[in-house]
Amino acid sequence: MTKQIESKRDGFTLVEVMVAIVILAVGILGLAATASVVTKQMTGAVHQSVAANVAYSRMEHIRSSDCLVMKDSTSGSAVTRNVSERWAIAVAPTKQALLVYDTITYKMRGSDHKQVFHSEFPCPGLL
Repeated sequence: MTKQIESKRDGFTLVEVMVAIVILAVGILGLAATASVVTKQMTGAVHQSVAANVAYSRMEHIRSSDCLVMKDSTSGSAVTRNVSERWAIAVAPTKQALLVYDTITYKMRGSDHKQVFHSEFPCPGLL
């Protein structure tokens, strides 16, 4: 007579636990790396948004001013919220509009970045 011994398996083996820990560690490291990239991208987006807002503000100021007065102020520069701005105003070849060029420079991660915005504002009374 032979007796068969039934074995109950309660719990996990050491190998299963180690494999689970390795898989979990790889997943957590992946999340940490992704979080770093997302943070850098968000910082860049904030700088670009500030630069665009500075340019928008300058364009609105020029648009709301008198064309004859703005024609005589051909260029300028300013620093707003750690963003350097240089603008130039010229009369369009048709002499019916002002051409505005606004160059925005800001630092991001230790290097300078430039964005150039340009617009044309109609001024029928420039002649």
